[in-house]
Amino acid sequence: MTIQIVQLTDLHLYKDPQALLAGVATWNTFSAVLEQVGREQPDVDYLILTGDLAQDETLETYLMLREALGDWLDRCRIIPGNHDDRSNLRKAFPECFPNTEGPLTFTLTAGAWRIIGLDSQVTGEVKGAIDVDQLNWLKTHLASGPETRTLVFIHHPPIAINVAWLDKLGLSQADEFIELIEASPQVEVVCAGHVHQEFTGRIGTASIYTTPSTCVQFAARAEKTFDTRVAGYRSFRLDSFGHSTSVHRLSDR
Repeated sequence: MTIQIVQLTDLHLYKDPQALLAGVATWNTFSAVLEQVGREQPDVDYLILTGDLAQDETLETYLMLREALGDWLDRCRIIPGNHDDRSNLRKAFPECFPNTEGPLTFTLTAGAWRIIGLDSQVTGEVKGAIDVDQLNWLKTHLASGPETRTLVFIHHPPIAINVAWLDKLGLSQADEFIELIEASPQVEVVCAGHVHQEFTGRIGTASIYTTPSTCVQFAARAEKTFDTRVAGYRSFRLDSFGHSTSVHRLSDR
């Protein structure tokens, strides 16, 4: 059984559909990416949104996103980024977040795989963290199926991506998380957003990926610089033998 997943990240939408972020109309590029996903990935099982969904963090923006997702909604799973409001996310997507408090996480089993979403948001901060309670929650889920291949989604990258200004804003105090991943060979993949660019690395036997934004791209340079590459998304194919993944960028821009 093959499971197909698409990750969209760092949408940075506004309640004003014409609003720009660094000169980019974020609603336009998000809509174009979502349309392209529909053309290229018609059999997607899950659409994972990995944070920074609303630049203005307003309920109106999340409700607009809900409407834009349309038929995708029942296949969506969501985790927050630093540019998100947990309360408004809960109000706009109650089926995704049945708990009324605590971190916005998810776990699901699909074929031979378990897929976990973590909440790395630190309220009021750009950098992220995983607190002790959530780390213990993750340990419990990993222990419940020690032979189940696992894909973990998180907003903030847990390791440096070798871009100096972004590496200061990643997952802080990540040692315990990294140690858990190293001690959990069933975790085959950890996939993040936040950095608006493609990256591949490793923690132990796990592959670490980051994914382009659906709007503005950051260049892989020491100082903050925007890239001219276009918006995109990442896809995964999961089966009993392992995983494959690809980055896709807007083909008509």
